[in-house]
Formats: sequence, structure tokens, C-alpha cells
Amino acid sequence: MARGNMRDKAREANLKKQASVNGGRQDNLTPAQRAEKDKAAMLAKKAAKDAQKAAGGGSSNAVDPEKEALKQKALEKKRIEADKKMGDKKYLPQKVK
Repeated sequence: MARGNMRDKAREANLKKQASVNGGRQDNLTPAQRAEKDKAAMLAKKAAKDAQKAAGGGSSNAVDPEKEALKQKALEKKRIEADKKMGDKKYLPQKVK
């Protein structure tokens, strides 16, 4: 029986299993190192956002008037279609007891 490549196959299977366990990350960092790296990235992102706000860039949550107008048009179109489906039933008087 040829067993020459069993070690290689086992090694490949183990690497594949380890990749699935750690989410496929290949950065070779410990969880503490990864957390520190993520923390630094988030602080940098926050600093950039604060700098933009201080420079008068405004809020990132600002409403785009063009998008808002498109949303309103789509909503009105849906309302009109719903009214057409209802037909005259919508405007019939209710029965009084």
C-alpha cells in the first residue's frame, strides 16, 4: 500500500479545517492583536469623520433632496395604483345603522 502522500493530504486537510475555523483569515494575528488593529482602524475612521464635520462637511446623515423627491414620487405612484385597484369601492358611503 502506497502511503507516501498521506502526510501531505493530512496536512492539507488540517490547513483547510483551520482556515474554516478562523474564518479564512490569513493574517496570523492573535485575537488580542486583531482587536487592537480593529480598534485603531475604528479610531482613525472616527477621527476622519470628526475632521470632516469640523471642516463644515456636514453630517453624513444629511438627506439628499433628489433621492427624497424620487422616494416621494414612487410612494405617490404606489398610492395611485392602490386607489385604482380599490376603484369606486373606496368612495362609497358607509352603511348607517
